Amino acid sequence: MEKFQFSGKAVIQHLNTRKEGPDDEQELVLDLKLRAVTDYLVMAAFDEGLPAFAFFSNGAVRNKALGPITFTNELSDYRLEMVGSVFTAVRVKKFSIEPKDGFKVALTMLATFKPSPDEVARIAEFLQDDIDVLLSPQNGELGFGDSFSTNDASVDELYPEAIGLVRAEGKASISMLQRHLRIGYNRAARLLEMLEHGSFVSAAKADGTRDILGHEEAHA
Repeated sequence: MEKFQFSGKAVIQHLNTRKEGPDDEQELVLDLKLRAVTDYLVMAAFDEGLPAFAFFSNGAVRNKALGPITFTNELSDYRLEMVGSVFTAVRVKKFSIEPKDGFKVALTMLATFKPSPDEVARIAEFLQDDIDVLLSPQNGELGFGDSFSTNDASVDELYPEAIGLVRAEGKASISMLQRHLRIGYNRAARLLEMLEHGSFVSAAKADGTRDILGHEEAHA
């Protein structure tokens, strides 16, 4: 599983405190269940094929009967910023992802860390509230390539249009995106990178061409 970064609004659904460690050296531990609705590209951190599997090119969920997808992976050495505090050595696990129409997913995860009693009391005040959360690897390693984050797709409103374009044309290139979307080179290159990370196009082959992945379209 590749490491990922989450930055955005999340709800504290549940919290639980417990003691951990030898009897004579027990430390306070907090298990915090967070839920957020975020961009679907977060799915690629769990499996690169998930975005194309879960969504049609228009952003509709492929299988409405599909329930939340759960993962047993555990991430360690994370940094969590929330409610005015910064927590380190955070472990993140019990991931659940549920696709939503509009290229969105409901993401649920459990963050475990060692706060002070005062910090626990402050966090408890925000139970069931929508708060700002930043969760990132302490070593700075991010998933989705060197500079790609879960929020990148939401920055460019042309991303869904780019998906439909490459599927309609059956090919993908920077020049094609520039021409059809009437944008500059840098923006087109970034969109193409996003399409690759979203599993809509393959990596460039030796001749520079790319395969279009997943041609199925949603039924009217």
